[in-house]
Amino acid sequence: MSRMNRQGFTLIELMVVIVIIGVLASLAIPRFTEASAKAKAAEAPRVMASYESAYLAAVAELPSEEVEAGIPIGDLVFEVPNDSKWWTYSGASKTTGDGEEAKTEDVPGQLDATAAEKGMGAMSAVVISTKFSSDDDCFEHKASGGVKDAKPEDAVKKMLPNFINKCEATKQWATTK
Repeated sequence: MSRMNRQGFTLIELMVVIVIIGVLASLAIPRFTEASAKAKAAEAPRVMASYESAYLAAVAELPSEEVEAGIPIGDLVFEVPNDSKWWTYSGASKTTGDGEEAKTEDVPGQLDATAAEKGMGAMSAVVISTKFSSDDDCFEHKASGGVKDAKPEDAVKKMLPNFINKCEATKQWATTK
């Protein structure tokens, strides 16, 4: 009997390896996408924490009348980032009046972050806000917006579990908005 010299893999062996790689990739890609979205979402709470620190530093230096009225972002030692690819930051504003009498005013003491509409997973188009409550010297956190029928609170709880705080003022503010 003569022995065959085998040099290489058979077509069946190569096909099995390709199928195994495909199965592993199909399991890994969704996990990578979710981890990537969580990393992108984690930027906003860090920026908001910087804002809150700057706000608290100003609270310690200013008279209580100015603190109760709210401190505008421009008066803080804090610069709103404008180069983020995934979040848009702004001081909150409110519109008063209707038609030609409508005016937009800044809401002092509040910072909003709006997530990009694509690439953010469950956080897409969610707006998260932090607002200082002089009643109990606490920052209130809130989530709104989002895409489709998704609840922004659920997305924030999943992607940013430490953002939702236990401040009593948070419960009141979230229900009045």
